[in-house]
Amino acid sequence: MPLAPDVARRLLLADRSGEFSAILDESRQHLDSLAELSEVEPLIGSIGSYVPSRSWLQVLLRDYLLVGLCSDFIDQVQGHLDEELIPASGSYGPWLGVGTGVRVRWDEEMRAQLAAATDLSAESAFARKLVGEVLSVAQRLAAVHQDLCSLLTGAGEGDLDDLSAITEVMAAVLSLHDRRVAELGLEP
Repeated sequence: MPLAPDVARRLLLADRSGEFSAILDESRQHLDSLAELSEVEPLIGSIGSYVPSRSWLQVLLRDYLLVGLCSDFIDQVQGHLDEELIPASGSYGPWLGVGTGVRVRWDEEMRAQLAAATDLSAESAFARKLVGEVLSVAQRLAAVHQDLCSLLTGAGEGDLDDLSAITEVMAAVLSLHDRRVAELGLEP
């Protein structure tokens, strides 16, 4: 909130937080039973600690990039998920709200801020650090929980097959992320 430059943008942040609360409320009923995911919360907290937003533009970028990474990851693994992990709508796409609701205003604000910026080197570095930390968290989870890798990839042929499959998923997600970042005018 302190990085939002005015009341209108603070309200935008509050609206986006409301959307996230709704997402978390719905996801909780699907995910609370997975013990492995209890370990995710502290790791996700580490991302904010290691890669803090230092400007309003970075607050906007953080949301945009993290939702993009999540969306790309879910697109890669959704076909392998058990039915009980799929939202009632049948897809995680609408659940993430990409291109809908407050997210549209959020993305417009981010693009306006990017267009107004004269030097995007700090934002490029921020995006690289952010995705690096997210990938680090994902790799730590994959290394410790091969059963989770098997669940997400459908490989199930053994530890090396599961890790190989999740590595392929992460490579595809990273490629899509790099393209998204370049489209914003940032250096991947």
